[in-house]
Amino acid sequence: MVPMKKAWLLHLTPFAKIIFVLMLIIMGLILAVFGGFILTMIQYHADMAKAVLLLSNINDPSSLPLLKEIQILQSVLLFIVPAGIAGFLFEHTASGYFGMKKVPAGSILLMILLIIMVSLPLINWMVSLNEMMKLPAIFRGMEQWMKEAEDQAAQITEAFLDVHSIGGFAVNMLMIAVIPAIGEELLFRGLFQRLFGEWFKNIHVAIFLAAFLFGAVHLQFYGLLPRMMLGVLFGYLYLWTGTLWAPIFAHFLNNGAAVFVSYLSNTGVIHTDYEKFGSTDNVFLITGSVLFTGVLLYGIFMISRRKILNIET
Repeated sequence: MVPMKKAWLLHLTPFAKIIFVLMLIIMGLILAVFGGFILTMIQYHADMAKAVLLLSNINDPSSLPLLKEIQILQSVLLFIVPAGIAGFLFEHTASGYFGMKKVPAGSILLMILLIIMVSLPLINWMVSLNEMMKLPAIFRGMEQWMKEAEDQAAQITEAFLDVHSIGGFAVNMLMIAVIPAIGEELLFRGLFQRLFGEWFKNIHVAIFLAAFLFGAVHLQFYGLLPRMMLGVLFGYLYLWTGTLWAPIFAHFLNNGAAVFVSYLSNTGVIHTDYEKFGSTDNVFLITGSVLFTGVLLYGIFMISRRKILNIET
């Protein structure tokens, strides 16, 4: 049997690997921008000037299918492709590098589902807390820019979620839930969390750094805190279960819930906006959300720890 050669970039230091990953992301961003313009010019028989106008006009319903195609393209080129290339170059097989050969037990998946459900009041409370944060007066211009960016992102999200057909719902699930869950977990947990851990020799520091990047990359300051806390949750799920499928499943449930609730609201099944779903000012419900989330996380930790001890003995 011929021995397998070492992965091409296995010898790099963790810092060098992080720089390499950042270069891949920049290349992916450039390709995504050019790809978006090419898609627009081909589908609308437009020149560059008209393509720019079409891509900036989110109020035109006829532009939404194109914008969704570009969103999917960006997610693939910014997250999935760089992570896949890096995983292969760092350890021959991406699935082995990211710990995707093992599937979480059914009990773990059930507990993750319950965590996403019971943590809704806590996450929404964090959103409200984040929105109350103010920057010092010296950063007023930056704060205004962040608010405008936040409003524009919210406007785009609302336009994307405004669907009334099964087909539109399926496209949104793919664009908002499936692809981001896989791509963002590959990049932030599978790559950055692991590389930060190798660099700083402290997995907890790595989890919080990767979670901060995960929150910051969305460029939505007033959603940074809840996204970062979700990133921490995903990070510990990855650490405790040893498989990237656990945070991917949690990420999918979190994003998919917004898509599902929006569809039910659009079709008149429920009368609650997705942003307010699970929100409450009741301190007892918020406290209960914290406690139940903590208990479920501890349960996952204990199940995973028990399995590790059984393997060692």
